[in-house]
Amino acid sequence: MQQLEYKGTVIKECFFERKNINKFEAIFTQGNGYLGIRNALEEHYVGEIRDTFITGTFNKASDEEVTELPNIADVSAVKIVVDGEEFSLTEGKISSYERSLDLTTGESTRIIEWESPKGIKLNLVFRRFVSLDNEHIFVQKVELLCDKDANIIIESGIDGSVTNSGAMHFEDIQRRVYDGKYMEYIAKTTQSHVKVIQGAVCSLNKEASVIPVMGRRTLANRYSLKVNANEKLEFEKKSIFFSERDKEFTHLEEENRLEEIKKESAKLIRELEELSYDELFKRSKSKWKEYFDKSKIDIGTDDNYIKTSINFALYHLRIMVKADDNRVGIGAKALSGEGYKGHSFWDTELFILPYFTYTHPEIARTLLEYRYHNLYGARIKAKENGYEGAMYPWECAWVDDGEVTPLYMGADIVTGEITKVWTGLIEHHITADIVYAIDNYYRVTNDNDYMERYGYEIIFEAALFWASRLEYIADKDRYEIRNVIGPDEYKEHVDNNAYTNYMAAYTMRLALEKYEYLKTENEKLFDILNSKLDLKYIKGCIEKKLPKLYLPLPNEEGIIPQSDTFLGLKKLDISKYKNSDEVLGIYNDYNTKQLNEYMVSKQSDTVMLLYLFRDLFDTETRKKNFIFYEDKTLHDSSLSKSTHAILANEFDFEEMSYKLFKGAISVDMGTNMKSSDEGIHSASIGGIWAVYVFGFGGVMIDKKGLSISPCLPKGWDFLEFPLVYKGTSLRVRVEKNNDVSIQKIDGNSVEIYVKGEKLLIK
Repeated sequence: MQQLEYKGTVIKECFFERKNINKFEAIFTQGNGYLGIRNALEEHYVGEIRDTFITGTFNKASDEEVTELPNIADVSAVKIVVDGEEFSLTEGKISSYERSLDLTTGESTRIIEWESPKGIKLNLVFRRFVSLDNEHIFVQKVELLCDKDANIIIESGIDGSVTNSGAMHFEDIQRRVYDGKYMEYIAKTTQSHVKVIQGAVCSLNKEASVIPVMGRRTLANRYSLKVNANEKLEFEKKSIFFSERDKEFTHLEEENRLEEIKKESAKLIRELEELSYDELFKRSKSKWKEYFDKSKIDIGTDDNYIKTSINFALYHLRIMVKADDNRVGIGAKALSGEGYKGHSFWDTELFILPYFTYTHPEIARTLLEYRYHNLYGARIKAKENGYEGAMYPWECAWVDDGEVTPLYMGADIVTGEITKVWTGLIEHHITADIVYAIDNYYRVTNDNDYMERYGYEIIFEAALFWASRLEYIADKDRYEIRNVIGPDEYKEHVDNNAYTNYMAAYTMRLALEKYEYLKTENEKLFDILNSKLDLKYIKGCIEKKLPKLYLPLPNEEGIIPQSDTFLGLKKLDISKYKNSDEVLGIYNDYNTKQLNEYMVSKQSDTVMLLYLFRDLFDTETRKKNFIFYEDKTLHDSSLSKSTHAILANEFDFEEMSYKLFKGAISVDMGTNMKSSDEGIHSASIGGIWAVYVFGFGGVMIDKKGLSISPCLPKGWDFLEFPLVYKGTSLRVRVEKNNDVSIQKIDGNSVEIYVKGEKLLIK
C-alpha cells in the first residue's frame, strides 16, 4: 500500500510512518508567501523538523556563516494527555489514520482513531490553515472524543527553543501571558536585529482550569478538565505573526515601530478570539477560490496523479511568493524548509517567474523589482571581482545582503577534505538569466513603466559586466569566457561554456538594441540613464568586444560543444545512476574533481540553451544535440526533467517526454519518501507548470509575439489553461486533435499566432 494518495484537488497521507514524517512536513507546508509553516504534527516526534518562517527576516547565526531565514518560535505543537498518558502515535494502537491537504483551500485535516495503552479509545480530528485572507494568521482546531470518562490535559503555546539545524538565531526574549489567556512572545535576531512578535490565544467548548507554563524559551497555557464518554471536546488556537520588516510598518520610525506592532498584535488577537475557526477558514477559502479561478488548469484525463500534479504546483506557487513585497525573492525551498537557507537563485527567473509572467504579471513585476534592489549587491560583487557593471550574486537573500553563497560545504567523498563552493565564485550565468527574464517579461506584458524605472538599468549594467568579463586571447584574436561553471554543476572551471557565452552575447546585443531604441524613441530617459551609467561608454565596450566573442558552433558531427573540453572527456556508463531513484547517487562513487573528467552532466547546459533560444540553430541541429546530451544527463538537478520533457515533446519523442514529465511531477509529489526532507523544490514546481503550458500547450514568445503550437499527449482529451498577454486575460483550450480555441476574458483585442497562423482575438 502506498503512503501517498492523489485525489485531484487533495493529496493524502494514508498511514503514519515515523521515518517518513519529514516528507509530509514539507509537501504539506502551509503558507501565504509572508508566513510559511512546515506541517510538523501537533505531537512531537524524534526526527521532526518544526520550521516556521517569516519572509525577509534574514540573520547570520555567527560571523563565519552566511545570512539565512531564521526558524522562529513554533506555535503548532499541541500536547494532549489522556488520564496521564500523552497522546503519541508511537504508543498505544492506531485503528485508522489519514491526513490530507486540500490544495484548493490550503486546509490540512488529520483524522485518527487511537487507543491509549490504558485502553481508552479516542477519535481525534486535527485541522489547520494559514490564512490567505490575513497573512499574519495561523489557525488550528482539535476535536477529541473518548469512549470513556477521562481526565484531559491540553497544553499549547509558543516555543522558542527551535533552531536552524542547531543554530540559534534569537536573543532578548520577552514573554508574557496577559489577561489570563493571551500569550505574547518577542525576540530579536542576533545579527540583523529584527524583532519578531508572536501571539496566541486558545479556547475550549468546555470549562477548564488553566495555568501558564514557562520554560527556558517557551510559554504555554495548560488546560485541565474532565470529559464524559462520547462528549466532544473542541480546542481552537489562533496564532499571529509580525516582524519589524513587515511592509506595512516600514514607514514608522524605528524607535516607535515595535510599540505600534505590539498594539496591532494585541488588537488582532482580541478580534480573533471572537471569531471561530470555521468563520476564519471561510474568509481564507474565498481568497483561495479567487486565486484558482484565475489560475486553474483543466486536463482531459482520468489519471488522478496527473490532475493532482498541477493543483499541487499551483498551490505551492501561491504560498511561496510574497506577492506585494519587492524586498524579497523566492527561496529554492520556498518557505517549506531550511535547505539553501531561504536564498534565491537563477531558479526563480528561468523556472518560477514564467508562471507569474503569463498568469499573474503583477506578481512577476514584484519579483523583478526585487532584482533591481539586488543591484546594490551586484555592483559590489562586480567591483570586488575586478569587473565593471553589475555581477549578480549566485545566492541572494535580503535586498542589501549581497553575495550569500557559503564558501564551504560537506566533505569530499574521496579525500575527506571540506569542499569549496565554487558556484558563488564562478557560476556567472545568473547575471544573464535575470536579463533574459526581464526581456521575456516585457515581451509578454509590454510593461514600459517597469522597463523605464528598473529594466533598462539592469540590462545596461549586466551588459557592462559581461563586456568587462570577456578575456582577449591574442593568439586566436578573439574574446572568450574562461573558468566558469554553467548550469551543469558537475563541470567546474571550464572554458567557453556554450550556455554562458551565448547568454552573455544575448545580454550585450539586447543592451545595444535598447540603446538605439531609447536614443531615438525616449531621449529624456536616455539622457537620464546616460548621466547615471555612461551609456556611450557601455556601448563602446560592447561594440569593441562582441564581434570577436567566441560562440561555440556545431562540429562536423553537428554537436555543439558544451565547453572546450567536454567532447574530449572520458565516456562513462551512467545507466546505474540514471535508472536509480537516488538523487546525486554518483557522488557515492566519484568526487567533483573526478566528475570533471567524464562526459556526464547533472543537467545539460546545451539543452537549456536550446530551450531558451528556439531559433538559434536549425531544427535538425537542435534535435541531434538534444539526443546527444539527454543520453549523458543524470537529471540530478530538480530543474532538469521539466526542460527536457518540453523539448522531447517538441521533437516528437512522445514516450520520452511523458516519462520525463512524470519524473518532473514526482520530484516532490512522488513516492520517494526522502526527496523533500529539506523542503520542496520550488523551481521544479514552476517547471511542472511550464511542461503543461510551454510543452503540451505549445506556448512560446518570440520576436513576432505570442504563438501557440500544442502537442497533447496521447490519451488526453483536452488541456485548458489561462494566459495573460499584454494585459488581456485569455482562456486557451486545446482539443485532442490539437485544435485550439481561445476565449478573451477581459482586456483589449490581441494578435496571437496559432500553429503559425496570425489571429486577432477579439
